[in-house]
Amino acid sequence: MSLSEHAAYNAVQHAVDGNYDAVAKLHARFLSWVDAWQSLSSTSTLDPAALWAALTRASIHLSLAADLDFPPLLREIHRPPFGLYLKGALPRIDPLLAIVGTRRATPSGKTIARQFARQLASAHVPIVSCLALGIYAEAHLGALEGGAPTVAVLACGLDAVYPRQHTSLANRILTSGGALVSEYPTGTLAFPSHFLERNRIVSGLSRGTLIVEAPAQSGALATSRFALEQNRDVFVVPGPITHPNYVGSLGLIQSGAILVVHAEDILREYHIALPAPSATIPTTLAPDAACVYRVLAKAHVPLSADDIIAQSTLPAHVVGRILTELALADFVVEQAGAYTLPTTAKTP
Repeated sequence: MSLSEHAAYNAVQHAVDGNYDAVAKLHARFLSWVDAWQSLSSTSTLDPAALWAALTRASIHLSLAADLDFPPLLREIHRPPFGLYLKGALPRIDPLLAIVGTRRATPSGKTIARQFARQLASAHVPIVSCLALGIYAEAHLGALEGGAPTVAVLACGLDAVYPRQHTSLANRILTSGGALVSEYPTGTLAFPSHFLERNRIVSGLSRGTLIVEAPAQSGALATSRFALEQNRDVFVVPGPITHPNYVGSLGLIQSGAILVVHAEDILREYHIALPAPSATIPTTLAPDAACVYRVLAKAHVPLSADDIIAQSTLPAHVVGRILTELALADFVVEQAGAYTLPTTAKTP
């Protein structure tokens, strides 16, 4: 059986351990990935067919830069990836927006990131981030709550999730129609150098990047530099001048980044209207109950408990308790095992 360009590229990536410069040299020297692999095959014990079969079994799709489904914005950046490994489906929507910040986020920073992501997603703007702790995870969670697909760019192969504690979040991203993306082949660990390389893809997939809490030395600042080099928009949420998490953020604003305090500030840049809420969330509801209420308000149709769990990202036992409490308080109505808001939503 003849070797395809995709299988050959995958073999090349494995042979050089995902090293971008090594792949780039082979790309410049040979006319095809098959020829590139042939130049390596005599000194390698790798089996391209077996590697490709393993990729297929793992439900990982490989898109090469010449393929029609390769993200066009990524072709424009400096050091564009020659291929992308993908689980799920990349949104075919423009614009996508990246949200980045710090892993050591403050509680208020996490709330801000989640709120921005939720409101942008409710306006059908997909969110890109990198599945890390802090601001990054909140960006994905807010997007899930807002109902738009979200994309996580990983610094390792897609046969693993890093950090491991976000495996459940990664699964939610996939089941909600989003995607996990990496330029590295399976088996690649999340080495420190990969995080910086990954950041250019986070910004490269996106029309704009929102910075929420960027200390003086942070990956978020690197992502903002990539975005500026790629001629993309950079938005920054301001913060206290005395807090170390905002030193980098305030520096970006001083350098001309776009200061934003509401999701509408970003949406206006792309001529997108923030949809009006379908129901006012009672101010008496606790945050988790308000989250469930918001899911039902957006749905306009009865939802099963499983649907609410998936869309709210809350644990099943929490959703079950909240639905019981909301039903007893007449905030929701149960109909044949599904839940909806009353025809006239109860006022606080």
